[in-house]
Amino acid sequence: MKHALLLIAGLFTAIPVLAAESWTRYSNPRFDYSAEVPPGFTLTAESDNGDGATFDAKDGARLLIYGAYVEDGAFAADIRQRIIWDNQKGWQITYEKVTPRWASYSGARGADILYSRAVALCDGSIAYFQLTYPRQTLKAYNSLVGRMVKSLRPAAGCNQAPTSAPAAAPN
Repeated sequence: MKHALLLIAGLFTAIPVLAAESWTRYSNPRFDYSAEVPPGFTLTAESDNGDGATFDAKDGARLLIYGAYVEDGAFAADIRQRIIWDNQKGWQITYEKVTPRWASYSGARGADILYSRAVALCDGSIAYFQLTYPRQTLKAYNSLVGRMVKSLRPAAGCNQAPTSAPAAAPN
């Protein structure tokens, strides 16, 4: 069975099971990175410039996976700027961790949760995923985030991938 049913507030919501065969891999040739996409997400758009893609789930969750160029040594500055932009969009950031090679932050806005992850790539660019999902599905998505965090990485042959990652922060 590819989906399990979870009773939430009197409504049944389909939450993907963590079956390995249900996950798909998104690879980006422009920035040379890849990430796993959880079951239940459908590709809804690819960027015109080839930097990434958008995936949506029926429960209202959205996953953005994309790459970006940054000036040499500007990894932390780029992350800090993105946190500022998300704050300006109304997200209350409650967790952030920025290292020289990876960063994660999360927060909430109304009934939604945000989790953002970034890893430095071999050429100085950055790969990101940003997941937003309904707060009522927090527990189910926290279990998905850990796997997604570990899967976001540079292409094979690049030794820049982080060796460890924090678990999803509760909000």
